[in-house]
Amino acid sequence: MVRKNILSVCVAVLILFLSFARASTFSRLHLPAIPNLDKIVHIIMYFTLMLALIIENRAILDTVKSYLILATIPAFFGAIIEIFQSMFTTTRTGDILDFCADAAGIILSVVVWLIIKRFIKTDVR
Repeated sequence: MVRKNILSVCVAVLILFLSFARASTFSRLHLPAIPNLDKIVHIIMYFTLMLALIIENRAILDTVKSYLILATIPAFFGAIIEIFQSMFTTTRTGDILDFCADAAGIILSVVVWLIIKRFIKTDVR
C-alpha cells in the first residue's frame, strides 16, 4: 500500500516536518507580510496531499462516496497534527482555522481534479 502511495506519503512527511518545525525556522525566510499567509500555506499543503492521493488512487474513485472516504485520510491527518501541535509543542499552536484551511485545500483539490478529469482521455485510470 505504501509503495503504491509513495508520492502522498512523501507529501505527508513534508507536511509533518513543516507542522512541527520551530516557528523561528520560518521567520528566517523573510516572507512578505501577507495577511493569513499561514492559512494559504495550509490550503496549498492539503490541496497537494489530496491531489497526490487522488492521482495514486484514481482507479478506485468512481463514486462520491469513494472521494469522501479518501478525503478522510488528509482530514484526519490534519486534525491530528493540530491536536498534537497544541499538546506537544511550545512554539506552535493548534488552530481550528488551520484545520478549516486544510479542509478547504482538500475540497479544492477534489473540485480541481473533477474539472481536469473532464478534459483528460476517458481512460484516466
